[in-house]
Amino acid sequence: MWWLRLSDAAVNLAPVLLLAVMVLRLGDVLLDSDADEARTSRRRHHQLASRWAFLFALLVPLQVIAYAWLWADSDSQLNRQINQGERGVAALRSRIQASRSEAELSSLLAAANPGPLPPLQDGSLAERKQLLSEAIAINTTRLSSSLRDQRAETLRTSLPGTLRVLVGAAIVGAFLFMLRRQI
Repeated sequence: MWWLRLSDAAVNLAPVLLLAVMVLRLGDVLLDSDADEARTSRRRHHQLASRWAFLFALLVPLQVIAYAWLWADSDSQLNRQINQGERGVAALRSRIQASRSEAELSSLLAAANPGPLPPLQDGSLAERKQLLSEAIAINTTRLSSSLRDQRAETLRTSLPGTLRVLVGAAIVGAFLFMLRRQI
């Protein structure tokens, strides 16, 4: 994650970099072309443009790879969390089905806190167990759907910033390559 922040900072500070290289180029134009300062300046901004162009040539593909990796990793982490939660819910549902009394059922629900449950109506213990099992299954499905929606929302909100960084890095890299060729 630190490399994404670093590349984002590099792109955000790219106008300063471009301004510095352009000032060096302007100084080269204003100085007498035969002067030692002009040759030194020309060599310096050629080196700067070459180094930064190389950096941005590496930065753009690395950012694409990093964002794709983060997105895939977040999907695997989400699936792992959902699967772990579903295993826990399955164990809770089996303990509910195995409970033999109202007191045992109440203590299981109090200890597990499975989310909002419908009020238990009067009826047999088996009917209550069935109603609780269905309600827990619905809560699990809602939670899973909510987590997937949050992940999709994160993509939607981070995509414009990601595209800005990638486009900015590509523009800066292209400009530096062009400037390097003109020198």
